[in-house]
Amino acid sequence: MGSVVPAPWNLTGTVIGNKAVSSGLLRLDLELPQPVPFAPGQFAMLNLTGSGKLVFRRPLSILATDGPVMSFLYRVVGRGTALMADLANGEALDCLAPLGLPFPEPGPDTPPALLLAGGVGLPPLHAWLVEHGRPGDLACFGGRDGGDVPWSLLPDPWQVSVDHLRDIPDGRQAYHGLVTGLADRVLDDGPRLVLACGPTPLLRAAARLARDQGWPCHVSLEEHMGCGYGVCKGCVVPVLDTVREEGWRNATSCTEGPVFDAAQLDWERFGGAL
Repeated sequence: MGSVVPAPWNLTGTVIGNKAVSSGLLRLDLELPQPVPFAPGQFAMLNLTGSGKLVFRRPLSILATDGPVMSFLYRVVGRGTALMADLANGEALDCLAPLGLPFPEPGPDTPPALLLAGGVGLPPLHAWLVEHGRPGDLACFGGRDGGDVPWSLLPDPWQVSVDHLRDIPDGRQAYHGLVTGLADRVLDDGPRLVLACGPTPLLRAAARLARDQGWPCHVSLEEHMGCGYGVCKGCVVPVLDTVREEGWRNATSCTEGPVFDAAQLDWERFGGAL
């Protein structure tokens, strides 16, 4: 399994869409001067322009591209994303993309995938399924409740779990519980390639499931990033390193990730023991 990583571009785009797709998630569509290819799992660093420019860009996973239009899914969590949520069509955004290492591509001997996404962890797995999806792949998304779920982005074969069983649209179904509980219900016999993105507890549960089953697992980390290309060292995560006496080292997730082999992360120092 390998991926060709496109080189990044630093471009200024025009907002052509910035609307809520659920009670807590917004979709941003940015028209760039030219098409920018990406591999599922890569991200962009976005910034306002002019007098409103932020000191640090904000990292957002890439949801999709359509010609020169690059799309993102985000949640308002601070000042930067709040300012982005106020952007109207026609306003400008600086975009440095694509960045980071993506999820692996499936090979001829790769088992069917189990995709586990939570909240803003949907974009890289949504993109992977569009690009690489095969018969037999299972995709599970976990939200807070039905209102928090971006149903329009979750056609078949996506299945949905919610913490609170309310506000489920007519014609759709949701499992009441954790997304890993949903996965337990829909899994059949046979090996899986586990791909996960979301909050740390979800990643830890995905890694534990894969370890217990002897399956390969790759997780995309949602770390705070200041630069996006390995200079500021604000997004380091602990990984195993048998060469070092300590047995571990700090890896810069924006350049060595954000996608990591779950077996290489030092879970004792990141998120707790499996």
